Amino acid sequence: MTQTIGFNPLEHPICLEYPEWLKLSAWTEHLPFAMFLVSAAKPKVLVELGTYTGASYCAFCQAVSTLKLGTKCFAVDTWQGDAHAGEIDDSLLLALKSHHDPRYADFSTLIRSTFDDAVAHFSDSSIDVLHIDGFHTYEAVKNDFELWLPKMSRRGVMLFHDSNVRREDFGVWQLWEEMRGRYPSFEFLHGHGLGVLAVGDEVPEGLKFLFAAGEAETHLIRKFFHQMGERVEAARVYHAQKEAIEVLRGYERTVNRSRVLKAYRVLTEEGVGSFVKKAAGKGDSADGKDR
Repeated sequence: MTQTIGFNPLEHPICLEYPEWLKLSAWTEHLPFAMFLVSAAKPKVLVELGTYTGASYCAFCQAVSTLKLGTKCFAVDTWQGDAHAGEIDDSLLLALKSHHDPRYADFSTLIRSTFDDAVAHFSDSSIDVLHIDGFHTYEAVKNDFELWLPKMSRRGVMLFHDSNVRREDFGVWQLWEEMRGRYPSFEFLHGHGLGVLAVGDEVPEGLKFLFAAGEAETHLIRKFFHQMGERVEAARVYHAQKEAIEVLRGYERTVNRSRVLKAYRVLTEEGVGSFVKKAAGKGDSADGKDR
């Protein structure tokens, strides 16, 4: 007799909501799972290492806010970029704060720091969910894992983004291969890969189905969250295109205004005769440039 899957999206409807903060991010297709995770694990403390635009972090925070949980959230990043993310300026953090602070500042803190420096501010066995998404070399992600592991609670769950990227010096996949055999694990293959690792000895009740899923169940879970992620990415692209169109329309309005102003200047300063000549193309200089 085949065991039925232990996952019903209607028990966690938050995963069906659209994230409010949709920015270009390799994490977009995992945002429905991020919101589901908050609902299923109900963490007391959630920490993200590597926040960048804040796409994943704001999804976590949105779920905490909507579900009215008592979760304390912390985002750790230097917001200076690295060899993988590229250099960034303060405008990225300012944009994130403009969205984050009015909505989530009562339970969430943005910490501008290196991961190594920030770890001292957290007590051992205090973190229920830790998302590791910093520099992606094997050495860097292994250091993050080992440094922060003592901070994980007995219900602790770690997330590793880019577990399915095997190019250049990306090494998350290598650490994932080592760790998934030591702890209960589940991996999503879409969106560059996302590894979910239960590092505590008490797996949250709402996540037990994930780590116990057989082959058929694993396929269905992956398919569901992949399709939900594609839906969110389509919405992000749509909104980005709308913004781009508005920018182009703004340029068009500026150009049209400048033409009207130019015509007005010619009329008032040079008279109707000059305006007629210019409009007919007779007022151009020999080199084709309007003097």
